[in-house]
Amino acid sequence: MQRCGEPQDRPENHRRHGRLHTQKTECSIGYIEDISCSGMRVSTKQKMKPSNKTIGLRLETLDGPTTLPCRVVWARRTGLRRWLVGVEYTAMSLDQRNMLNQLARAVSKNECMSMPSKRAG
Repeated sequence: MQRCGEPQDRPENHRRHGRLHTQKTECSIGYIEDISCSGMRVSTKQKMKPSNKTIGLRLETLDGPTTLPCRVVWARRTGLRRWLVGVEYTAMSLDQRNMLNQLARAVSKNECMSMPSKRAG
């Protein structure tokens, strides 16, 4: 797994970093769908618009609750009172980056992440 802040070739889909899918990982605005070194995709009931304004995204980590400075870079309505938003981290401290690395490691080892495939019987 690549550590946050290390250079990487840009993939064809223009993502800067690989994504780790999460399950039941909650934050202050909803549920984190996936996480990377540069941002998160969050499912939320809050209508949010892209903005350069920094928001505080609060989440539980292995070391307790923390707030990450983020900004909404895209938003897409997915249903009645349901949106997906992309947030990008802004001005994170070294401690916050280390915490994010630890969280990503914990998420990647979460056995609930991989649902068993159903086979036709």
